[in-house]
Amino acid sequence: MRALLIAALGAAAAAAIGCGGGDTSEDPGRVTLHRLNNAEYNNTVRDLLGTKLQPANDFPADDRGYGFDNVADVLRLSPLAVELYESAAEALIADTLQVTTSQTTQMFELTGSTTSGNQRDGGWYFFSNGSAMVTAQTPIAATYKITVRAYGSQAGPDPARLQIDVPNRPPIVIDVTATSSSPGIYERMVALPAGNAQITVGFINDFYDMVAMADRNLWVDYVHVTGPLDGPQVDSERRKRLLLCDALDDAGCQQNILSSFAKRAWRRPPTDEEVAQLVSLVGVARAQGDTAEAGIRLALQQVLVSPHFIFRVEVDPDPDSLTPRPLTGWELATRLSYFLWSSMPDDALFAAAESGALAKDPSELERQAQRMLDNPKSIALTDNFAGQWLFTRALGDQDPDYQLFPEYDDDLEAAMRAETRRYFRAFLEEDVPMDQFLVGDFTFVNDRLAEFYGLPPVSSPTDLVRVSLANSPRRGFLTQGSFLRVTSNPKRTSPVKRGKWILDNLLCTPPRPPPPGVEGFPEETMATGTVRDRLEAHRTNPICASCHRVMDPLGFGLDNFDAIGRYRTSDAGFPVDATGELGDGEVFDGAIEMTQQLSANPGVYRCMVEKLYTYTGRSPFRIEASEHIDALTERFIDKGFHLRGLLVDLVTHPFFVSRRGEP
Repeated sequence: MRALLIAALGAAAAAAIGCGGGDTSEDPGRVTLHRLNNAEYNNTVRDLLGTKLQPANDFPADDRGYGFDNVADVLRLSPLAVELYESAAEALIADTLQVTTSQTTQMFELTGSTTSGNQRDGGWYFFSNGSAMVTAQTPIAATYKITVRAYGSQAGPDPARLQIDVPNRPPIVIDVTATSSSPGIYERMVALPAGNAQITVGFINDFYDMVAMADRNLWVDYVHVTGPLDGPQVDSERRKRLLLCDALDDAGCQQNILSSFAKRAWRRPPTDEEVAQLVSLVGVARAQGDTAEAGIRLALQQVLVSPHFIFRVEVDPDPDSLTPRPLTGWELATRLSYFLWSSMPDDALFAAAESGALAKDPSELERQAQRMLDNPKSIALTDNFAGQWLFTRALGDQDPDYQLFPEYDDDLEAAMRAETRRYFRAFLEEDVPMDQFLVGDFTFVNDRLAEFYGLPPVSSPTDLVRVSLANSPRRGFLTQGSFLRVTSNPKRTSPVKRGKWILDNLLCTPPRPPPPGVEGFPEETMATGTVRDRLEAHRTNPICASCHRVMDPLGFGLDNFDAIGRYRTSDAGFPVDATGELGDGEVFDGAIEMTQQLSANPGVYRCMVEKLYTYTGRSPFRIEASEHIDALTERFIDKGFHLRGLLVDLVTHPFFVSRRGEP
């Protein structure tokens, strides 16, 4: 199957990739064969099969181009990914059809990441509270047996306690009364989800009495995971999504099942020859003594490893023609759904494609776009577009120094992330104009974040509440904790990172990379002045000055907010100087004045359009892109800065609804 996939990929690429050098506003430009990225793959199999599996979590990470991981030009396909597509297809079809899986025992040595302890005598010795994690392969959701061999160095009034954490259930706490002379075997039955189950074992009640020289510790020899011990609960509705008829040995039934599935998976009707090839796989299985259902399973897997599933294929009738042609309804439905939902079309969109209305009637295209934006699946724009543009995806990649910032924890970080997601959704779902994005006098907080921001208390520990910022030093996105944290270093703020983000993502004027061999200043906070003082000294180096004199002043405007986004008036005991200037020489004092000036800059709105244009999967630096972006920006501003209106204009623009070949 792998060889077949590799060969087919080459054929599909040759047929589908167009290229050219057109530069008119009607020229759709070159369209690169577009592989589903990992988020799109997971969403697609969810909507296609109703599965909870997320196989792409184990695929190689997607490359990013121009700030996004869905740009076709950089979405490569590695040999490892081909193998993983095969195993994913097998697991997905087995999960959907609830195929019985044989019982196995997986054995783990605790050699992974831990918070304490070390290897000793062939096991893992916890000399203080800590944990270690193993990942078990769970082919189906079912009951599994976890077996741990362990003993304790007993001390104090209680025995050593072992805690086992598994997904979706409370912790399992076990008193380990066994000693080194006779280690104990401890077994527990647990329900585990299908996929990769992370199982954590840990020591939770360390005890040490210096006077009595008593020390309680825990030793774990191994962890075994055995199962599945029972069959899954058959989801008849999910089976019926694939097995549309009962007479599986009948060729007509096989054709019905496979053509219907291929039509949805490939996002277009399969040809008679393609259906015949799939049906032939059932005959091969039957000739080898397998059941008809086993043969159908094999054919369904073949659908999922086809390039027509893995790629968004658009085939030109005349690949050499530079004349733009309108997309077919199927092609347009696919472009539309992956832009707005990061997933495949739904039944309504498929119906509009099949009837011809989607491709022939601009009002139907706009109606479908509006309907899709009202659908909960449009949260993909928040997660995947805004998550990358606003860097909320990167929040948590680098922790602050907890000795300097002990109040920063997972709950506060989660509230910051949720605030920015909800704030962006206000512009998408409530149609708040985007000229308020940087200066909005409102935000969304729970009680923890309200306290951290110094806002009046809200009685909501989990849900976010809309609040006014009228009497707060905060305004708009740039003063939200998620942005301020992710553009800081562990020990201090980084005016450079903050200024660079503004240049890259609000003005689309990225600075040049630093010259090789240029070093920054030490990370540690110094008593010789503020971060700004040290950066001013750094800029005396003429090699550094040309870029830093543009980046740094923008970052200085946010210096009243520390490395975790907390408001401050001093840095290392010295008063904060938050004055700065934009590239045009206009000066400001503090975040509110800076964001007001940025919000009045038309270049910010062109940059917003450029980011969304790029998120359609295009490079913003091709010849034709500048004209497309300029025209869309003019409409965006003229129509009142409405994000939904911009999204509709994007999907009805000639570059989105047409394509051309390459001579």
